[in-house]
Amino acid sequence: MIGFLRGVALFIGAMFLQWWWNTHFAYWGAAPQFLLALTVLVAARRGPVLGMLAGFGWGIYLDVARAELFGASALILTLVAYFVGLVRRQVDLRAAGPLAALTFFLTWGGFVLLGLLGLAFTRSFEWSGWIAVLATPFLNVVAATVAAVAWDAREGR
Repeated sequence: MIGFLRGVALFIGAMFLQWWWNTHFAYWGAAPQFLLALTVLVAARRGPVLGMLAGFGWGIYLDVARAELFGASALILTLVAYFVGLVRRQVDLRAAGPLAALTFFLTWGGFVLLGLLGLAFTRSFEWSGWIAVLATPFLNVVAATVAAVAWDAREGR
């Protein structure tokens, strides 16, 4: 029961952190995508099924917050968790380097997939801007690394 309550607190707290950071600290569209970074971390630490559930829920939250392409964020975060589950079998994602590299490339993949979904459904490529596309992967790596250190310290007790 305690683990479930911690999971709910993480789920809600992550949504609040995403909203708060984007409201106060996003410059030129560049801000860490905490929900993507945490989806990668949850899928790497607890498995792809739990990661896909969290990613889908966080994606629905992002889709409600943004009024464009409803369902795109939920699909992207669910696919991110699925892909982490595939990679998790081959690569040790408990190490900081592989987790950071995977987060970096999945962030770019998320931008490309969002653009392609926009192209398919609205006939225009959804572009976040150069600053966001170039800065956000690095910000996500920092967010995922800090979250992984906190996660591992919590489990180490």
